[in-house]
Amino acid sequence: MLLRQKILGSLLAIACAISLPVSTAWAAGSVQVSVDKLNVRSGPSLQDAVVTTLPNKTVLPVISTKNDWIQVKLPNGQSGWVANWLVSQNQQPAQAPASTAESTTTNLNVRSGPGQTYPVVTTINPGTKYPIVQKNGDWIMIQLNGTSKGWVAAWLVKDSSSPASPGSTPGSGTTAPQQPGGSGNSGSVVTPPKPTAVQGASLTLEFAPYVYPTPDASAPAIGQLHAGETITVLSQQNGWIQFPYDGVNAWISTDSNKPAQDTTTSPGPNTDANSGSASQPSQPATPAEQTATVQTDGLNLRSQSNTSSAILATLPVGSKLKVLEKQGEWYRVQTSAGQTGWVAGWLVSVSGPNVPTPSGPYVTVINPNTNVRSGPGAEHGLIRQVQAGEKYSVVSKEGDWFKVTLSDGSTGYIAGWLVSASGVPAVIRSQDLAGKLIVVDAGHGGNDNGATGKSFSTLEKTVNLQVALLLKNKLEASGAKVIMTRADDRKLTLQQRVDVAIMNKADIFVSIHHNTHPNTATNGSIVFFYYQGNSSKLASLVQNELVKATSYKDLQSRFGDYFVLRENSVPSILAEIGFLSNYNEELRVRSEKQQDLAADGLYKGIVQYFNTLNPQGG
Repeated sequence: MLLRQKILGSLLAIACAISLPVSTAWAAGSVQVSVDKLNVRSGPSLQDAVVTTLPNKTVLPVISTKNDWIQVKLPNGQSGWVANWLVSQNQQPAQAPASTAESTTTNLNVRSGPGQTYPVVTTINPGTKYPIVQKNGDWIMIQLNGTSKGWVAAWLVKDSSSPASPGSTPGSGTTAPQQPGGSGNSGSVVTPPKPTAVQGASLTLEFAPYVYPTPDASAPAIGQLHAGETITVLSQQNGWIQFPYDGVNAWISTDSNKPAQDTTTSPGPNTDANSGSASQPSQPATPAEQTATVQTDGLNLRSQSNTSSAILATLPVGSKLKVLEKQGEWYRVQTSAGQTGWVAGWLVSVSGPNVPTPSGPYVTVINPNTNVRSGPGAEHGLIRQVQAGEKYSVVSKEGDWFKVTLSDGSTGYIAGWLVSASGVPAVIRSQDLAGKLIVVDAGHGGNDNGATGKSFSTLEKTVNLQVALLLKNKLEASGAKVIMTRADDRKLTLQQRVDVAIMNKADIFVSIHHNTHPNTATNGSIVFFYYQGNSSKLASLVQNELVKATSYKDLQSRFGDYFVLRENSVPSILAEIGFLSNYNEELRVRSEKQQDLAADGLYKGIVQYFNTLNPQGG
């Protein structure tokens, strides 16, 4: 008996010795994803909702642990839970216990995450050394005080674990790096440029680029990366980086990889090297005196420049916002109450020094990435793409197209139904829908993503809204009044969607969706109806025009027992445009051109429907 107790005691001691260090390892530091497309959940169980997925090798700071689950900080600044059996403890390069970082410039920004998109939590100055906690690409986490930590740009600090750089005095603690030929007594702080990506090197992203199958931004994107992710550079050419992605070699554009103020001289305020010098960048990315006007009611003010970040407030139509900076299609703004956040550029109109209002007739672009062509028609070559809110002087009007003067003095043509016109008659393609009130419903939204593409992780809610906004423009160009159930990324109940149609006494209700199926070979378009009569007629006409415009397989209009159709007293249809579970179809529905064709098919079917009705409405 005594021997058995000793054996049990020894086994218990061994178990404790093994388990305690593991728990300690999870409780601090960071972990690295060890599988591809790891599910991140809202809580510590398999029953909690999936909030996002992350690629293999993503490094995540640990917040806390619970049983077999780890709460981590995500690249977008939010938090989520991952299973501990699908991640590994992040093995950082060995560092001496006394490894420290010291700022080489005054008022260096310390951020909450490893990238310039993360909020500034404090600033530090030369003369104080901070212990290095971990490294992530070109960013270093430092211990500030107590339990407080933050991230600094590695190229703006001296790392005691690295060899002294040329031009700096080892051990001086205050001498800033110099450029060749520079003087240490010049009175201005000079910082080295950020290292560029080289073949075979790891590159940590500070932005959220779209991923393309070829180095061509006009091709359909096959995915999007997060800020903070690390990629392996395979090659570079003409402003593009090739890297491994989901088993293929894909491309991202380096145009988005430039900091807002990229300079080797003293940066100005609100950068990651706040030198305090009087010199300012000669061309700031977005002047502070620009103003954004909200173009839709209930615009979301978000914590980050993406549709998955937290909503800080909703803003009414007409609100005036001070523009602080621009990042891709997003603006960081300040409200009249002093609150700051990000808004989608395609839902605001921006005016200011860099967005002058032309003196004569002009057009304002409605949608992001609007095509400018060499002639008045879609068959003419694409010159460039322009963005929402931009204004261009009108040279002439040819049919439904405006010839405009571009920023470089050249001219091009923009479709009149994709812009709002001032000082010149707007383009109304026809009066077929004059006096008609149509509710366009973009399915899903907010934390309801709908279906997710099997090949490229396309979110249904996103492509639904993109097609819905294109359809809205086409309907309004034909004289219809259009009410969107949602014009941004928000969640609505099914009853709320139906109520929009009933309370506004709409003529028809059109809900836009994309489909999924366990059999990945399944593809094609289906338009559903619930009630026979006008609803089934509308579904049949729209089905015919949709497949004609898109060349998707015709799966026929059919009965569908959906709430938004069954509980709706307004003639209603639900269009499933394509299958996200099918590789080729998912690739196509992501294409801007294909989305426009789908919207055109829906539009033509709706026009046919109203043309077939007798004055009493059938």
